[in-house]
Amino acid sequence: MNLDVKGLTLDNYFFKPAGLIRYCTDKIERGKHPAWKLGVYRFILDFLDDSGIIIQKTSGTTGKPKTIELPKNAMLASAKNTVHFFNLKEGDVAALCLPIEYIAGKMMVVRALVAGMKLELTGPSAEPDFTTIRKVDFCAMVPMQASNLLKTNSFPKIKTLILGGAETNPELTGQLQQTGSLVYETYGMAETCSHVALKKLTGKHTEKVFAALPGIQLSTDNRNCLVIEAPYLSERIITNDCIEMVVPNQFKWLGRFDNVINSGGLKIQPENLEKQFQELLKKPCAIIGKPDKLLGQKMVLVVETAVTEEKQKLHAKLTAYFERKMLPKEIYLIQELPKNKSYKIDREALKKLF
Repeated sequence: MNLDVKGLTLDNYFFKPAGLIRYCTDKIERGKHPAWKLGVYRFILDFLDDSGIIIQKTSGTTGKPKTIELPKNAMLASAKNTVHFFNLKEGDVAALCLPIEYIAGKMMVVRALVAGMKLELTGPSAEPDFTTIRKVDFCAMVPMQASNLLKTNSFPKIKTLILGGAETNPELTGQLQQTGSLVYETYGMAETCSHVALKKLTGKHTEKVFAALPGIQLSTDNRNCLVIEAPYLSERIITNDCIEMVVPNQFKWLGRFDNVINSGGLKIQPENLEKQFQELLKKPCAIIGKPDKLLGQKMVLVVETAVTEEKQKLHAKLTAYFERKMLPKEIYLIQELPKNKSYKIDREALKKLF
C-alpha cells in the first residue's frame, strides 16, 4: 500500500519507509530488545505493509471492549489533523511512552511518520524514564504518568503535551501550569483513530470545554450522548458519553451514560460529582452505585487515603458544601483505587470490593 508518509528518525537514524521496513525487520529477527520495543517495530512493519487496515482492540469507550478494523487512510487523516493543529515539523522530537497496544501509542508513531519526526522510545510504565531524552517537542501521556513524574520531580522538558485516557483533575492541572509545557486534554477513542477534540489546560488562555478539531462535526442523540462525524470515518460514531453542548462543536464532558446512578429517582453522574468531591477533599476518589431496597441504588464514595480514621472528617467537609441529596450514603477508604490497563478507575472491580 502506497502511504503518504515521510519516514522518521528511529534510534538516531532517519529512514524513509523502505529503509524503515528493513531496519525493523532486522531488529525483530535479532530479538535483542524488550518486548515493548519489539512491539513498536512490529507495528511499524504492520503499518507499512500492503494491507489497508490495522486490527485494534478497543478499551470499551463506546461499549464493551472489542476488536475493530481501522483503515490506514483514516489513521493518516487523523495524524495529519494533529500535525497541522500543533504545527509539528520534520526533525521535531516525538516521545512515545504509551503502550503500542493502544490506539494512543500507535498514533504517536503514525504522526511521526507523517511529519518526519524523530521518535524517541521509552518503556511504557506508570512513571516513564525520560533521563536519556534531552528534548521533547511533542508527547502523549495519561494523567497518571504526568502526575507521577511531577511527584518525583522528574517531569521532562516538553514543548507540547497531550493527555488522554482519563480525565485530568484540577490539582494536576494546577501543577502542569508550572511546567512551562503547553498541555491539552484530549477526547477520543480507538474508533475515531485517537482524539477528535481538545481542551487547552495551560498557558494564558486556558479552556473549560472541548473543541472539535477542524473537519470534525459533533452532535447529540436523544440521551444527550455525543455523536461524532468526520470525513475519514466510514460511519458516524454514537458514544455513551453524556455531554453538554455549549456551542456547536464545543462541549463539556459529564460522564458515561452507563455509569449513571438512579437513587430514588435522582440521577447522579458519578464522574461529574467525583471531580467536585476530589477538588474539595484533595484526595483521589470514586463514586459507585450500590443496590438498595428502598432507593434502588445508593451512592457510595470510595476515597483513596492512607489514613484509617477519617470518614467522619470527610463526611463533615462534604456536608458543609453539598446539599443532602448529593451526599454519599456510605464512605469507604482504600489504600489505592483499582485501575484498568488504560489507567482508568476500574469501577467493576470497586463494585466487587464494596
